[in-house]
Amino acid sequence: MTISNLTTNLNSGSNSGSKQTSASTAVGSASASTASSGSASSKSTAGVQISISAQASAAYKASVAAAATPTVAQLKSYSQQQLAAMSLDQFRLLKTDQIAALPSAAIKGMTADQIAALSPTQIAALTSAQIAGLSKEQVSKISPANIHYLTRAQLAALTASAFGGMTVSQLSALTQTQGATIKAAQLVYLNSQQQTAIQSKLLPGSTANLFQAMVAKS
Repeated sequence: MTISNLTTNLNSGSNSGSKQTSASTAVGSASASTASSGSASSKSTAGVQISISAQASAAYKASVAAAATPTVAQLKSYSQQQLAAMSLDQFRLLKTDQIAALPSAAIKGMTADQIAALSPTQIAALTSAQIAGLSKEQVSKISPANIHYLTRAQLAALTASAFGGMTVSQLSALTQTQGATIKAAQLVYLNSQQQTAIQSKLLPGSTANLFQAMVAKS
């Protein structure tokens, strides 16, 4: 083989290797491009999932908000269990006509937290029949700051036993106008501390009722 031919063959081999390297590089670039595309697709899919999740969450919140304000017609058929299951957020949204629509029997299901959360307007909306359904434990949960919103008719509607559930703070918050409504039968259920708290709220002519109650209880 001549030197001329050897040089030609060497050059040919070098070019072949270069072509192979170029081909490998091209294949690698294509694979990288495909992988990158797959990654972008994955990110895009994840984005769609997040979007769907957000929409589902928003739909759920909207359904809860809609359920937060039952109609007067719905409330008229409420049971104790349904009222007790109502969240505080839902309960606070009830307007005066909705409060008044609650059946007297359902009132027995009001929780301590619900009663404590009653606003002045909600308290004023309670009917005498509803007030008569309150238990001793329920009455004790009325905020002392809201006691003076109870009307004379509402106080008169309290059963003697339920009235006995009033705390010293509640009795101290009564006005003299309210005190004039208190019956001797209700005073019977008060202990000595409660009687002391309410004595100044009774009108001079009604103070005798307190002592009558004390005598009757002794």
